[in-house]
Amino acid sequence: MHEPTSIGALLRRLRLDAGRSQSEQADVLSQRAGRAVTRNEVSRWESEKRMLTPYWQQHYADSFSVSADVLKRAVAIARAQRRLNRQAAAPGGRNVERRGFLGAVAGLAASLPALGIDVAGQSTRRYVDPIVIDHFVALRDALVSADSLLGAGNLVRSAGEQVGAISQLHERIEPRSRGRLFEIGALFAEFRGWLADDLGDFQAGRIWSNRALEWSHSSGNADIAAYVLMRMSQQAQFLSERAQAVALAQASLRYDGQVAGAQVRAAIHQQAAQASALDGDERMAMSYIDRAQALAGAAVSTNDRYSLGSYCTASYVSVQRAAVLQALGDHTRALTEYDDVLRQWPRSFHRERGLHLARRTAVAARAGLPEAALESGAEALRIARDTRSHRTVRELATSATLMLPWRALPSVDEFVQAVRNEGDVRGRAQR
Repeated sequence: MHEPTSIGALLRRLRLDAGRSQSEQADVLSQRAGRAVTRNEVSRWESEKRMLTPYWQQHYADSFSVSADVLKRAVAIARAQRRLNRQAAAPGGRNVERRGFLGAVAGLAASLPALGIDVAGQSTRRYVDPIVIDHFVALRDALVSADSLLGAGNLVRSAGEQVGAISQLHERIEPRSRGRLFEIGALFAEFRGWLADDLGDFQAGRIWSNRALEWSHSSGNADIAAYVLMRMSQQAQFLSERAQAVALAQASLRYDGQVAGAQVRAAIHQQAAQASALDGDERMAMSYIDRAQALAGAAVSTNDRYSLGSYCTASYVSVQRAAVLQALGDHTRALTEYDDVLRQWPRSFHRERGLHLARRTAVAARAGLPEAALESGAEALRIARDTRSHRTVRELATSATLMLPWRALPSVDEFVQAVRNEGDVRGRAQR
């Protein structure tokens, strides 16, 4: 859900939004840089076979009239993902990947003392250098980038520690930087709440979300406030609190005219569609999801400075459309939608693929297709174990219950028992 945009995908999308071919983009860059740029160079940058240097980041940014900071952060994300992929392919795979990532996070956090914070998060001078906020932004990007690959259990401690460190800085940051510090604090608190939700600790998730909402209001950032309200609606939906989910989704929509990022608006509208489906209002649900689809396909917004809505792509909205159809009871259309979008699902959204496969399993079971349910259920269970996602296990528990009429089949019985065992393991871990 939180996955930020890597540089290759961002460059392709900016170019296509501008209506340029790779050759035309090469010509534009050649004119700006005063040296020949070939189509092959543009292709290598877009495929991430080569990384943009700061020099070319600026020329690319100028060619699309966007901030160079947007490209700089996308390059950092691409480099982090490349390291994770190399570590995942090494002997020991996931364990090496987790150790490597957590070591990198520790290194980023260790850079903070030089900027006026000791290891306990206390200030060592009257005003902390505002550049510390940029380091927190980089650290959050690293955590968010790894979320779908590593799962919440590997990240909660670091995310919580950063919220505590930011709290220590509120009285130690210069007044002109205070609003931005509240912004990044709200984002860390929201992310910490997201991780709690994925681990099944919804009470903690709500506490963190309330902190995020308070700080987003203190920052005055409408995009963050709307986003946090949308997330709180999701939390209520997880807990089957229909009225609360609908009310919070509507509260989020009231910010729609103030939200700068098109993809953030897409995220808000897709949650409004989910809430309307819970109310059984098919007309409004489909209207909201159609609006979300249109917004997700809009040009990349340079106003989304923290990449809040970068995950809300056309593929993401399509899989949410399947969930809306599922909630409305249209299982045949939902199954078709799930199958279409999951065939093209991005590899980096590993944990989210497990969640949607689990939901697809429930749809197949409700449609009376146990073989189809088993196919997606087995893969969803593997991903749930890999990423330690309670949400996925919770969805699979629903699927297992729906498949009880076919339990005489050995494969179904084995699946049902495996899901129950996994749920028992999660329950003991939480206790």
